[in-house]
Amino acid sequence: MNHSKLVVVGAGQIGTPLVERLAREGHRVVWVSRSKPSRIPNGITHVELDARHGAELARLATGARAIIAAANPPSYDAAVWKKQLVPLTAGLLDGARLSGSRLVLLDGLYMYALDRGPLSPATPQEPATEKGKIRKALADMVVAAQREGVRAVSLRASDFLGAGLARSLLNASAIERIKQGKSPLLIGDPDVPHAFSMRDDVIDALVQLAFAPDDVEGQVFHAPVVHETTRNLVEREARTHGTAIEVRAMPGWLLRIAGLFSRDTRGLVEMLPQWSAPYLVDDSSYRKRFQGPRAALSESVTPGDADG
Repeated sequence: MNHSKLVVVGAGQIGTPLVERLAREGHRVVWVSRSKPSRIPNGITHVELDARHGAELARLATGARAIIAAANPPSYDAAVWKKQLVPLTAGLLDGARLSGSRLVLLDGLYMYALDRGPLSPATPQEPATEKGKIRKALADMVVAAQREGVRAVSLRASDFLGAGLARSLLNASAIERIKQGKSPLLIGDPDVPHAFSMRDDVIDALVQLAFAPDDVEGQVFHAPVVHETTRNLVEREARTHGTAIEVRAMPGWLLRIAGLFSRDTRGLVEMLPQWSAPYLVDDSSYRKRFQGPRAALSESVTPGDADG
């Protein structure tokens, strides 16, 4: 890959390690977020900007190989998603349109119907949840912009696993409970397989799509996944720390009661179906194109220093 100018939008658990990788590789990176990160790698230019302002984003992206968007709201509340993600996506698309740069957009899988087998880019978008409906609306915005000539490609990832993730199944709080011999908070059925996207696989896929030939534009790829039960993940982590725990999931009725007092918890309630039955994802379109091996779990995903 040539050392190119790239714009990265987002300073969370994907955007931060993505920028760190690009800095190590010597790329010219303009890092965009609404507030200044606590740590900015050497050689990186950071700009405080709300990416909803597409014209300003386009100015920063002039001459850029790609705009890589890895920004998401911190809340799991559908109302917050609708309020923030719709104008953010519009701004990102405007930035790509006005600058002529490729937009590499990190997205989720919530827009798909869950009862159609392994989820692929061809799976019907028939969401049954509010967050799924919002994701479908965003995907429709991207498709409409692509028809008007915006150069965009979407990477859809499943639930994250990996070091330094504040919002994941095995985050720092969960790891600490496991070290103490306690079960972390789990929902659904801990014995059904679930697709997870490893953090570094997602970052690598974003970079690959930024530098791929132009024919990736207009397409949707699924990030590489691993399929594992939450019980196996927790027990593997416990072995790493020399503890043995009884894996327990919060009963659905108790989660619903907790949701009465917390919007984030209420956001989990509507996603119970994808944790209560096998949640399988087909990542073959990405792996075939980029010859990526199926991701493998390390023995531990204890958070490290990568998260900013």
